[in-house]
Amino acid sequence: MRQAGIVVVGAGLAGAASAYALARRGAGVTLIDRAEGAGQGASFANAGMLTPSMSDPWNAPGVWRDLLRWLGREDAPMLLRLRALPGLSLWGLQFLANSSRSAFERAIALNVRLGLFSIETMDAWRKEAAFDYDGACAGTMKIYRSEAAWREGVAKAETMAQLGVAFRGLDRDAMLAFEPALAPIADELAGAVHFPNDQSGDANKFAVGLSEASAARGVVCRWGETVRRLRLDGGAVTGVVLASGETIPADAVVLATGAYAPALAAQAGVRLPIRPVKGYSITYPAEGLTLPRLPIVDDVLHAALTPLGSRVRVAGTAEFTGFDDRLQPRRIDNLRGLLRQVLPAQAEELERRGGAAWTGFRPMHARGAPAIGRTARPGLYVNAGHGHLGWTLAAGSGEALARLMLGADDSFDLTPFEPRAA
Repeated sequence: MRQAGIVVVGAGLAGAASAYALARRGAGVTLIDRAEGAGQGASFANAGMLTPSMSDPWNAPGVWRDLLRWLGREDAPMLLRLRALPGLSLWGLQFLANSSRSAFERAIALNVRLGLFSIETMDAWRKEAAFDYDGACAGTMKIYRSEAAWREGVAKAETMAQLGVAFRGLDRDAMLAFEPALAPIADELAGAVHFPNDQSGDANKFAVGLSEASAARGVVCRWGETVRRLRLDGGAVTGVVLASGETIPADAVVLATGAYAPALAAQAGVRLPIRPVKGYSITYPAEGLTLPRLPIVDDVLHAALTPLGSRVRVAGTAEFTGFDDRLQPRRIDNLRGLLRQVLPAQAEELERRGGAAWTGFRPMHARGAPAIGRTARPGLYVNAGHGHLGWTLAAGSGEALARLMLGADDSFDLTPFEPRAA
């Protein structure tokens, strides 16, 4: 492929990473997003964590039982809205089919491998394209409120360690010595697991900074532009057509539009089993308050509390509700409850200051691992479907895809992630 004329559609984490990785290898890139800047969709106010430690997909064995028992429960960590069922029928069957033990373990292994590569890539990019995104490398910590849950968490971490994920099991005393901010709830906790190689930061700031670094390398950023359709010529994708009618020719097109990728891919006869799973967050100004020095994860609630410079963000929960982007008050209340459970001494002041609530669509692939690589349609590539691991896998996904597209090397095998892979 000539190192010129690549169009990347979507400037979230996956798209911004793809554009940067391609540009740093000399490719001519046009980055297009319908928003007025990078990182305005699912990347805008996510949990702010890079967590190879959380590589297990949500379609775990027995997930169907959880979905059934949580039907109608607004406090459920994973909520299926009945009105969304018609749009989820085929995808839902694939999602459940991939909840077998073998498929689940395969997805974990794939996500861990890509996640560790992504952390390695992030470390290199951080030095190369230095910009501030409230980044931190203190790891993450999962807390457990019973002895049985803690022991189960340690056992799970030991399994992940076999794949290369470092961890430390901390009993209550060791946990408090490591993170004194948890002292007010010490009597409610049995222990924790610390994952030292996880990272955190503001994903929106990162996407913006990376797009600016890309522009400095010659990437043409087209903000506020909607790609209406793919241009097909002789059976190959040869560019995109904007809503304005303008055609942008390309040697290759990368779809990095998250949950919206299937609609564009379908124009080229490519089926992507990716659907939106809505998540929520609240971000509070926290100047002058004592905060944990690293993200605190409550595994039971599928939620986390992440310090971001002078702010703190509470994020999580999963809601299968199609593209309904309404903020549901009860779901936000769940996050406020987590704040009170983890930071009871600061919660009242944080609520007094007021938090900014947000919701966004995680692009969830039915197999529990993203679609990255070439499609069966010549000229069309995909980088989408990362689910709750969007930032964890972003840099590695972009780097591996750029190597594939430009023939730089094949040091990271994307074959299992190909859109047409089972």
